[in-house]
Amino acid sequence: MVERPAGAAPDLIPATAMQESLWWVHQRARNRSVYHLTWRLAVDQPLDEAALLVAWQAMADRHEALRTSVVRQADAVTLVVAPRIVVGLHRVEVDDPGPADPGTLLRLVAEEVHAGPMEPETAPLARITLVRVGDRHEVLLTVHHVVLDGWAVQLLVGELSEAYAAVREGRAVSFPADAALFSTYAREQAAARADGRWDKSLAYWCDTLADATSAVLEPDLPGEVVSGAPGAILRYGFSAEAGAGIAALAKATFATPFAIILGAAQLVLARAGAGPDVAVGVVTANRMTARDQALLGYTANLCIARARVTDADTVAAVVSAARDGTWQMLAHQAVPYPVVFRALPEQTRTTLGDPAPLLLSYLGPIGTDLRLGAVPATLLPSPNRAARADLAMSVWEVDGGHLAEIEYHTGRYRESSVLALLHDLDAVLADGGAEPQRTVGSFDVATRARTGHAAPVAVNGDRAAGPLPESTDWQQVVAGWTDVLGGPPAGPDVDFFAAGGNSLSALRLVDTLAADGRPAVDVVRWLGEPTPRRLVDLLGNGSQPAPAESTLVRLRDGRGPHLHLVHGAGGSPQDYQDLLAELPEHWRVTASRDSLKLPTVPALARRYQADLDAAGLVPDLLGGWSFGGQVAYQMAADQVGRRSALVLLDSAPPVGYELPAEDVRQRFDTFTENIHRALDLEPDAPRPRVTGGTEPAGFDERLAVGTLAACLAAVRQPVPTALLAHRWHSYERHIRASAEYVHDGPVDTPALVIGADLLDAQLAQWAARVGAPRSQRIDTDHFGVLHSAAVAQVAAAVIDFARVAAARG
Repeated sequence: MVERPAGAAPDLIPATAMQESLWWVHQRARNRSVYHLTWRLAVDQPLDEAALLVAWQAMADRHEALRTSVVRQADAVTLVVAPRIVVGLHRVEVDDPGPADPGTLLRLVAEEVHAGPMEPETAPLARITLVRVGDRHEVLLTVHHVVLDGWAVQLLVGELSEAYAAVREGRAVSFPADAALFSTYAREQAAARADGRWDKSLAYWCDTLADATSAVLEPDLPGEVVSGAPGAILRYGFSAEAGAGIAALAKATFATPFAIILGAAQLVLARAGAGPDVAVGVVTANRMTARDQALLGYTANLCIARARVTDADTVAAVVSAARDGTWQMLAHQAVPYPVVFRALPEQTRTTLGDPAPLLLSYLGPIGTDLRLGAVPATLLPSPNRAARADLAMSVWEVDGGHLAEIEYHTGRYRESSVLALLHDLDAVLADGGAEPQRTVGSFDVATRARTGHAAPVAVNGDRAAGPLPESTDWQQVVAGWTDVLGGPPAGPDVDFFAAGGNSLSALRLVDTLAADGRPAVDVVRWLGEPTPRRLVDLLGNGSQPAPAESTLVRLRDGRGPHLHLVHGAGGSPQDYQDLLAELPEHWRVTASRDSLKLPTVPALARRYQADLDAAGLVPDLLGGWSFGGQVAYQMAADQVGRRSALVLLDSAPPVGYELPAEDVRQRFDTFTENIHRALDLEPDAPRPRVTGGTEPAGFDERLAVGTLAACLAAVRQPVPTALLAHRWHSYERHIRASAEYVHDGPVDTPALVIGADLLDAQLAQWAARVGAPRSQRIDTDHFGVLHSAAVAQVAAAVIDFARVAAARG
């Protein structure tokens, strides 16, 4: 929620070249959390939530980056800085992890929190989540990389700690100096781009990178080269011998630890098959002044470190060359890599890749000696599930040694290959430090590398390949694709970037298609699915939308009585499996599934009845559990001629009721209980409680669904977060439909009403709305009607009722 003082308007600032580039990558990323940064901080005691909220608000008031959104206006990417923004805290609690390992559950919750949506156009692009599992506590600080880099996060944690301590001690939050303004930095960047200030450095990079080709690891798996692909994090502690080697090489060559590790990586890649010309991406802080070092924002840059490494070179020579190359690189790091990339020939852009497939960064002592006020904090491994590149490695100093964290593309590499690279680096650092004059050719490495993006391995059933449809629009797309990439697409669903495209060529392709007066394609809409098929659709004359799929599901064929069941709120036909097992095998059983997101009971009833009619089916019995019974009742009311008899399984009568917005958390608890019952989980399985934030009723549904997914995964019953979200949204829609549904009846058909949690008054209300009512109470709760031993009683009552209904004709 943004609060604007009277007369104040947001500042509009040109995004930096790096921010602009990252914004475009975000649009096309398979997993849009790929550029989230989460610092997962373990603390040994709970924090004062009220004090932390005051401190967090102080940070938002102090720093522009925490009030910034990034939007596209016309053809420009722009920063919008709000005068003030109100922030909140989220809290996730699991009182009792039950059979789940607390450490595993904390990690899974962190992964879900990290993956939560954070769209650049909606500030704030930072959030804090407090997590408690049993008596263990973590603080999760998640930011979007488009406004903050790793250096800035370190600054933010330090200032947040000071502010929190002040609030706890009853002092006003204050700092020795005003915050450096990112808007000033961004405007300086725009001026430098316009006035030619970068020309000398740009010429250096064009000369240095002429005909360069990125080094890559040989892939193990057939995954596509695409940003936001499935990823994992591996943390590795370098051996004491490697640490001693770094110290020895620093003494022998006067190189920094960063240059030494870079040289070792270049040596390993050269020996692994990349050849003597090794180019890798290096992430630099790009903070050369005292002001920039205190700036909370995104200043980091990508540079390409290129080296020549031959078998005859010594370790000391490789490290010395890396040292000299690093100094040259740092002297020219101010020019943003996107500007460099645009200036390179198309062939070089293709061979380097966008972004670089291998990334290396050195973080110094970042993340050490952390605290929040007086509470010590430990930085735990990042909870990423997405990969920016094939492999991105960060190294930092800790306790006199060095740690590495590698984010890697799990669709292309197995963990064993990543470990092989780390072990090779460790050995080169250790042995090379012990013997700096040892030659490169004397090292044997397990890593396998090459230059240039390794093409994905073809697999059976890959829908990206295949023949292209015939139409004018398809011909235009193929012609444009061929002009930009040098060849036609391999199939209708091939990914443009996996086929060798980059951000510049994507814009060129869209511009090509807009020539000759044809309608322009919205490139942002296309980047979400950058395939030829999607381009054709966006041109306006693509394939016609497929007709809506039938909602009818056949659970069992038979010649006996026909029972048709309607799902409960947020449920599916699978929820009736226990009941199905208790019914006679000769019964025909069908069901309706909700696939069309219809908003009301009458709309659902009309569609489900239409699909039964289309199949030529007239059920003998029509019913459902809970909400499903209401839809079945409306279906019977809509039937013309003979009506099906009704089976209402603990369904509330259609009298309507109020649905307070603040009860959403209670409804989510009920939804959680539904899921637990459906999965037949033990009673002590962990259940999350989510509160806080600035959302209505203090409830963040995405966070709630994600933490429920984490709890299920922790007890080895994983359900994809997207599937849970779908079921939750269906559940909420059905609950709202039920609350609005009123039908006075009567519907002249026999009805069996099974009561578990229904009140006597509700049974009486049903009796007034059906003909020939028959009610029966079952000794269970609402959920037990389908998921306990009581289901046998329910089945027996349904079987007996079927005989009575058939006799009445």
